[in-house]
Amino acid sequence: MQLYMSANSPYARKARLVAYELGLHDSVKMVEVNPRDPSTGFWEINPLAKIPALMTNSGHIIYDSPVICEYLNEVEGDGHLLSQDAQERWRTRTLVALVDGVLDAGMAVRLENMRPEEERSAAWIEKQLATASRGMDTIEESVPEFANNVDLGSIGVACAIAWLQLRHGDHDWLSNRPQLSDWYEEFVQRDSFQKTLPDQTR
Repeated sequence: MQLYMSANSPYARKARLVAYELGLHDSVKMVEVNPRDPSTGFWEINPLAKIPALMTNSGHIIYDSPVICEYLNEVEGDGHLLSQDAQERWRTRTLVALVDGVLDAGMAVRLENMRPEEERSAAWIEKQLATASRGMDTIEESVPEFANNVDLGSIGVACAIAWLQLRHGDHDWLSNRPQLSDWYEEFVQRDSFQKTLPDQTR
């Protein structure tokens, strides 16, 4: 299998971390790509030009990160990262969606800040940061539901926090969310987390 990714993409990191947790890391080749560069040929793999994308051993292409993570868990792995209980599965999938919404808002701010200063919208940035903050507040309230589980939801939460601290470190994401802070402090010690750290120089 080949995972098309960027070391600093939180979406790709979710898939990378899932691969480690499932013991699949030696079976998945990590292919670093710039999704915005058409000369790489990546647009032929994912016409949406978004990472991650997974090429399976049979040559099928899978995207985006929630689908890739579930594929790795259910088809290539032993399935333990998503509960067999229906209610728990939907709780986890809802958390995955919440995490991706937080990341989408944070990514929107990052992209806006990459525009020329005179073209940036302060109102848009404020709106997206408020969305991310509300999402994080909801995750804080949900900590008791996932604190004792390493699953697709909690993996996403850890990746989101790490990326927010990397790209929006001027905002304090944890001090007013004590449950989440305590949980994250423990989760970051996992081997899978340490082996998928982003490139701080980029």
